[in-house]
Amino acid sequence: MRRNWFIAAVALGVVAIVIAAIAMRLSDDGSPTTEEWAGSVCTSLSDWRDSFTSLADAGGEPRTADSLREKLDHANAATSELVSELQDLGPPDLEAGDQVKEQLDQSTAELESSYDALKERADEAAAAPPNEFLQQLAAAALASDFAALQTAIANTMTTLQNADVAEESKAELQQAFADAPSCQSLQAES
Repeated sequence: MRRNWFIAAVALGVVAIVIAAIAMRLSDDGSPTTEEWAGSVCTSLSDWRDSFTSLADAGGEPRTADSLREKLDHANAATSELVSELQDLGPPDLEAGDQVKEQLDQSTAELESSYDALKERADEAAAAPPNEFLQQLAAAALASDFAALQTAIANTMTTLQNADVAEESKAELQQAFADAPSCQSLQAES
């Protein structure tokens, strides 16, 4: 049990350092550049998606109901962190920055809704006896909800890249998503 707390403490420490680094970088001169903004969005989405991918990775250890519940708890914390990061991210330094920020907020709400559907199904599975819980997760009972979540991530990227803004702003935004390294890796994994 101590090991789990240690791992959780280390993970929270790393997350705090990353958030502080992003906050310092973004607060240097007010609004982030469009590429920095796109990179922050993609980094947050990528980190969040990784937390869900880890649900399937047992790390060489046998899967138990407790280990899966722990991973679900981690996914819940990651979702709260994602929503907070994206809501705290101001508009990009772009003529239509406020419009893009509104679209990000809407997409964040959609991502949260997709996660809530997955969480509801996982909570129902978790209420089952341990062997049934493992069977439900192993039998991909949550596969459609997980697929919806993956689709929501891809839709967020598409929505932001194709924001309903003036053509000059749209071109700059699309270029920012194309140039930001974290966006390139996120798109390559999609």
